[in-house]
Amino acid sequence: MSGAGTAPSVVAQRRVAGNADDADTAVQRSTGGRGGTDTVQRAGDDALRAARNPAEMIAALEKSGHSKDDAWELMRYMGKQQFPAGEGQTDFDMLSHIKDVEKHKISAVRKTGSQGLLAKRWTIRHYTGDDPKNPPTFRDIMSTYDNAKAGGVSANTNVADWRSLGNIKFSFYLVAVDGKVPDRNWLNNKHWYAEWDLDSIEDCWVSADLLERMNKDMDADGAREALKGAHAFRGSGTKLKELLAASAFGAGNEPAAALDTAIGGAFELKVPNGLRVSEWHHR
Repeated sequence: MSGAGTAPSVVAQRRVAGNADDADTAVQRSTGGRGGTDTVQRAGDDALRAARNPAEMIAALEKSGHSKDDAWELMRYMGKQQFPAGEGQTDFDMLSHIKDVEKHKISAVRKTGSQGLLAKRWTIRHYTGDDPKNPPTFRDIMSTYDNAKAGGVSANTNVADWRSLGNIKFSFYLVAVDGKVPDRNWLNNKHWYAEWDLDSIEDCWVSADLLERMNKDMDADGAREALKGAHAFRGSGTKLKELLAASAFGAGNEPAAALDTAIGGAFELKVPNGLRVSEWHHR
């Protein structure tokens, strides 16, 4: 650039596809006179950030058009809104922190050593029901989003889950190995469970409970820093079983409990949307 001075920044605001109501598509482009690097900042979804309960969050998502996103894309969108990019930062993307299990290499030693554990029966279970005498009457495990849309909110899910993790179109399960699940205090008052073979689940993800890491006021870089060291993997139930068996090998005598150690905390398996219940089992 010629001349002794530096040209002032030019800030231009535009709307993509002419949709003036979509908060996610409003962008501000700032082009500075130094370095030639463009910084793009997306306008925030103020209604979503200001929402105080699930009903208000659903209304905000419907207004922005993101209520129709699938479970994965909605988690990405909500994470980006909760942890906005500061100046010079890139958008936060929760999905980039969930690794593809197909790309995770298992050492030959662990693969061989875990064959006995892998041969055990691996299932996932959803526990519910405070009444020890009467099984639940519902036949579908619903995501927290669909449950809220139907007028109910899970007692195990609060607004912090919605804001910090954005995993509201997933349903949640414990992994059982030969009929045993890890110890959880909340299981003491749950008397019924539904069960599915882990191999039958086509798409799911596992991680330790991430709420403690993410339930903070952070920008995009802060969120990325908070997730450092967290273990999260996505894939089919069969492939995740191979990884979990190899990870739990040598971590303890009780396989289900060893999974907590291997994953790095009390872990859960999440399935997009929900699953159909064929039978309720009494504990």
